[in-house]
Amino acid sequence: MKISDCRGRFWLGVGVACLAAWGTSAGAADAVKDVTGATPAQLVAPAVVAPTANAPTAASGAIQELRDRIQSKEVSELRTTYNGRYGASLLFYPQTMGYYVALFHEGQFWRVVKLSNDKKAEALYADFVRQTQVLADVEIRRIKLEAQKALMERQLADSEARLNAVQNDLAIQRQQEQALAENQQAVREQASALETERTAARIRLNDLQGQIRSLEAEQSSADSSLVRSAKSTGHRKAPRRR
Repeated sequence: MKISDCRGRFWLGVGVACLAAWGTSAGAADAVKDVTGATPAQLVAPAVVAPTANAPTAASGAIQELRDRIQSKEVSELRTTYNGRYGASLLFYPQTMGYYVALFHEGQFWRVVKLSNDKKAEALYADFVRQTQVLADVEIRRIKLEAQKALMERQLADSEARLNAVQNDLAIQRQQEQALAENQQAVREQASALETERTAARIRLNDLQGQIRSLEAEQSSADSSLVRSAKSTGHRKAPRRR
């Protein structure tokens, strides 16, 4: 990604956040002082408000100069490092053999230093890279924490859905178990009643069968008596042969 392609809004107040980080490199401090005669802390510009449709961006001379030269393709991008939404670039201006070292956030320059010495430019660039690392650490941590929070929320939603499903299954299971228990009780009661009825029927059947056997015995006895009586009478009345 080239600096010329960077677009976006400038983060309000980011220059103030970087004030403490600026000037940590002795080489970078010497590089800035060599060009301007001022220390890095004195050169930190206040935060620039992102441009709106009605108000053009107020920029320092070096920032606007670099923008113009990028627009006209007069500079070459030698190095660029990104850390999160922060970046640092080292650009070369061949007409004067000079260098621009820039810090940017979301594609918007908020710190630009001009240098004529390549070693000091490299040192300042390295210092700017370290600044982007420091600045991005908090943002990177925030990004990771947001991802972890989103993951936990998804896991929480899945767990709640699973809990509801298990609770529903358990409720259905308990209802079925209650229905089965009631059905088993009803079946047992019906079986007990049927057993009682079967026992009574057996007793009644045995009684009837006893009565039948008794009557059949009486009937058989009566038939036998009748047969004996008939035989006896027949023998007495039979005529004598001559």
